[in-house]
Amino acid sequence: MTTLPQAAPPAVADSDAPLLVPQSAGQSLASSERWWRIADATVLGLWILVTNFTLLYHEKWADEAQAWLIARDLDLRTIWFHELRYEGTPGLWHTILWIAQHVFHLGYNSIGYIGLAGATAGAALLIFKAPFPRYVRWPLAFTYFMVYQYAVIARPYTLLPLLAFAAAMLFKDMQHPECLTLVLVILANLSLHGTIIAGCLGFCYLLEAIQSWRTLDRSLRNRYVICVAVMALMFVFLFLILKPTPDVEEFVLKKSFSRLPLDIQAKFPTPEECLRAIISGAFLDWFALSLIFVMFAAIWCFTRHRFLIFALPVGTLVALYAKIHGAAHHQGTAFVAAIAALWIAWPDREERPAYDVFQRRALQGMIALLLCLCAINIKDAAVTIHREYLYPYSGAPDAANYLKSVGADGGPMFGFLFGTVAVQAYFDHNIFSNLPTAYFHHGMPLSGTHLEFEDLHRVQPQYIVLYTQDPELMYRDNIPRFRDEGYDIVHFSDGYYLFKQGVFERDVYFILRRVRP
Repeated sequence: MTTLPQAAPPAVADSDAPLLVPQSAGQSLASSERWWRIADATVLGLWILVTNFTLLYHEKWADEAQAWLIARDLDLRTIWFHELRYEGTPGLWHTILWIAQHVFHLGYNSIGYIGLAGATAGAALLIFKAPFPRYVRWPLAFTYFMVYQYAVIARPYTLLPLLAFAAAMLFKDMQHPECLTLVLVILANLSLHGTIIAGCLGFCYLLEAIQSWRTLDRSLRNRYVICVAVMALMFVFLFLILKPTPDVEEFVLKKSFSRLPLDIQAKFPTPEECLRAIISGAFLDWFALSLIFVMFAAIWCFTRHRFLIFALPVGTLVALYAKIHGAAHHQGTAFVAAIAALWIAWPDREERPAYDVFQRRALQGMIALLLCLCAINIKDAAVTIHREYLYPYSGAPDAANYLKSVGADGGPMFGFLFGTVAVQAYFDHNIFSNLPTAYFHHGMPLSGTHLEFEDLHRVQPQYIVLYTQDPELMYRDNIPRFRDEGYDIVHFSDGYYLFKQGVFERDVYFILRRVRP
């Protein structure tokens, strides 16, 4: 029997010797990576085209205008140490708008591009740096909250993906806690939801540091202590400036809610309804499917020893919405928190070759769910952007243009309800005689929320602007009262507060003119 010669075993390379890669292979890898980077840049360019196109057709609404007017009319000290407690939010966004107006002298039309600049940075971070496969992170950038709600609508949430994703990217770096601390401090000052995400991620990061505390050198331990102190002081600061006083509108309304008649209370959503709304709205649009996504993501993070990183921020944001009932646009904060948590939990390239069958299948299942999330939310974004093109988001710009065309701001004019701030932002002064400020001060007593006939008879404004989310109710119950006082409708400005594939509420303005003494 002839024995074949045995091949000599490969020589073991010296661990200190450089790994030799054939020049042609190295050039091929570099060329391939370069083309993938070009593809990433192309995807980002397409994202920028879509968002800029949408922004051209977006009519700014009251919440966008409110922050702009506060930044325009108040100094930074008054904003931070007085007005923010009435707004219920930290002041990073107001500060950015204050700098834009008082340092760079930008006009109101710039607010959309200020928000879009932050959103673009967040999308770029997702496209270029996220650990997900490209066939996941590319479509993620075009999901509803990423390409529309937190990109086109100029609110502090346009910076939420950027800061949450930056925190996720820095989370695994246990040697430089000051980097993550800086990002978390900025995130916490963005909004109440940013504060929650920052606190949850900071807590989880500290837990991981404590687990490896004995392995850290003294210098690194000291830096951790300083970072913890900075975060603690920052939360104390936010508590002091945001602690509501007895005259804060939200505080008063919450106290008086239990005294309302039961039939009125029944019109407000229950905590259970709010819970279903945020879980479905933040993820897959249907409660059952969204609940499956959340549960599977939580279980998968548990297998990755990252359960708290997912459950803590997402669970807290869901509980906040269910307890307080935020608006529809707040639902996206849970979406961003979930993506950031999955970012942190995602396995490194070096880990995957050692995966067993269960781990590979679990990862494939998570990828499949993310692709479902992308598919549904991309459709939501496409429908919303199409409707943004077809219909007005807010009636405010049309109302402001009409008032300017008739010179209504040259004489006394009244405005009623919060939404009038969206009209105010198109003028450089307070145009309503019955309101003490151009922005809406959410403190008691609330100006411009009730019809005061004595003021109406005394001032006799030529024009009245009425904002409403229910035009039929306004026309049926309130317009006749103004007609009795000698006013009639001369202009109607329609608007639709779009959310995914529906309309969350209307955004309408009636303009009345005095037709008889």
